[in-house]
Amino acid sequence: MKIYLYYKVDRGYAESAHAAWRRQGGSFDDHLLRTQHTLHTWVREWRRLGHTVHVDLRSSFLLPQARRARLPLAAGKLLRAALWASQVDVALLQQDVLRQVARFDPDVVFVPLGSSLRPGTLRALKARGRRLAQWCGLPATTMLERDRANLPYFDLILQPANLADGLRAAGAVGRIEYVPIGIDPEVHRPLALTDAERARYGADVCFIGGLSQRFHQSRRAMVEHALRQGVQMKIWGGYREHFVGSPILDVWQGQVWGEEQVKALCAARIGLNFHVDHQPGELDQGLNVRAFELPACGVFQLLQRVPSVPQFFEEGREIVCFETPAEMLEKIRYYLAQPEERARIAQAGHARVLRDHTWASRVQPMLALFAALL
Repeated sequence: MKIYLYYKVDRGYAESAHAAWRRQGGSFDDHLLRTQHTLHTWVREWRRLGHTVHVDLRSSFLLPQARRARLPLAAGKLLRAALWASQVDVALLQQDVLRQVARFDPDVVFVPLGSSLRPGTLRALKARGRRLAQWCGLPATTMLERDRANLPYFDLILQPANLADGLRAAGAVGRIEYVPIGIDPEVHRPLALTDAERARYGADVCFIGGLSQRFHQSRRAMVEHALRQGVQMKIWGGYREHFVGSPILDVWQGQVWGEEQVKALCAARIGLNFHVDHQPGELDQGLNVRAFELPACGVFQLLQRVPSVPQFFEEGREIVCFETPAEMLEKIRYYLAQPEERARIAQAGHARVLRDHTWASRVQPMLALFAALL
């Protein structure tokens, strides 16, 4: 099977790839793909199974990331912002994707949620007989409008939760199938940190993810409650402008990418994990990506309880869950005071992930669903 993978890589990931490329050399495109942990693993596994994959990671036609990496960082940022504001570059990108797809002639065009392809581009691909597939890991209510506008054009949407009703209501008409998230043990694994790294990343509690006022109200309220009760925490992610007047701003560490993100997870005594705001029933299947990354890194996980947890972990032995702010706070304090019990649960979770929840065991169902489109 021939698979064309297109994805728009956000600025922070491109800058992380740029830093790694400057340090290590080699192919910039390879560094860029490695910043997208899941995409990198999919591509490797698909190729290992004998499929041909064309990877197209960029957000620009005139100044793609590989070309931008050869400019001074400040100049690259300025030029990219000017091109994006003009919209001419975005239009040229759409046309070039059509040309690249025609040249490669794939069986499936795979576009994970968050691309910069426009509805007109997807319509043109379908008019030319292309089969379109998407990975969609967010409830429709938390998507950007541009992503919702693209939903009707996909022949297949892969979802890692029970999102079909919301996707249908938002316009999806193609086949919607469930594929749970996995991890790559070559990426997310326990790391031996230096003293300097421990000082930089170490915390009683670590949270990596969004805390915006729009999509993360429930988790944001819980985080603020823990901080006001004196929990020592480090928070990594975007949305700094949303933290004015919040205790989050005092512990916010900025964004962290790639290997640095793995270090931040490994340095925590407790990895705190919440799901995005969702509708009842949407998490009767599946868990978010951090639910698998934390135990893969050998970190004790405290997860907001959802009905699907028993499908993946044994609560109390491999993972610990909470529902209310009071229960979260009680368990943070208890497990910080119980390092041996914390380590035992972290080790059991690590073993479970390696046994049952790697991408190596997930990609074959994905490929079977792609094949069913042909």
